[in-house]
Amino acid sequence: MKIKSINKVFALISFAISFIVYLLTMAPTASLWDTGEFIATAHTLGVAHPPGAPFYTLLGNILSNIPIFENIGARVNLLSPLSSAFAVMFLYLIIVMLIEYYNGKSKNISDVIIIYSSALIAALTFAVTDSQWFNAVESEVYALSTFFTAITLWLAIKWAVETEKDSWNPRYLLLIIYLIGLSTGVHNLNLLVVPVIGLIL
Repeated sequence: MKIKSINKVFALISFAISFIVYLLTMAPTASLWDTGEFIATAHTLGVAHPPGAPFYTLLGNILSNIPIFENIGARVNLLSPLSSAFAVMFLYLIIVMLIEYYNGKSKNISDVIIIYSSALIAALTFAVTDSQWFNAVESEVYALSTFFTAITLWLAIKWAVETEKDSWNPRYLLLIIYLIGLSTGVHNLNLLVVPVIGLIL
């Protein structure tokens, strides 16, 4: 099996384990604080409290109309386990990229085991931290916002690595700008990654 394929398998494992954990512990309906409001606004295409989270509402509305669960609250809740599991997967990919950037590419099977298993352990440790797990099992904007933060950071690091090998590559930067724009329709938390991207640039 090629090293790239092994990396993809480990990335899928990080997604699958975290998604299963989140799905098994997901709230079966509305829980306390803002989740009831987000479920109601997602299902009716209403407006949540400021700043409104319009993109989250649209995605939640799509899930609320898919008959996966009997309870509409559980359908909207599913957005959080999905996006959180993807955030864990992108964290795994970020860790692998940073290790390989500073230590060089994997040359033998022991390098592969050390790099990929340590990145997997780190990502799964993050997956079961209190804040991440708490936000990953109910209808809240923070899970989707964490996903946007992870994917934009991954794209920025990927751009830096690709630019060292090749000429200036604007497609990653355009995608980063687009995703940051989308993420403001979820929560302003993703704006915190902008200075980091500036430092990478």
